[in-house]
Amino acid sequence: MVGLPLTLRGDVGEQARETEAFVEQLRAAITLRVETYDERFTSVLGDGDDARAAAHLLSSYLEWQSARR
Repeated sequence: MVGLPLTLRGDVGEQARETEAFVEQLRAAITLRVETYDERFTSVLGDGDDARAAAHLLSSYLEWQSARR
C-alpha cells in the first residue's frame, strides 16, 4: 500500500500524479499487488511525526479493508 497525497478536496494534484507514476513503476518491478490509499490528514494525526503518520495511514487502510469484507 502506498499513500496517495490527494488534495484537501480529494482531487488528484501534481503530487498524487507523481505518486501514481511511481506506483506504476513499482508494479512493473515487483509481483506483489500494490494499492494506493488516501493519505490526507495523516500528518496532522501524526503531529508531524512521519512514523506516526504512517501508522495512522496503515491503520486506516487495514480498517477500510476489513470493512470491505
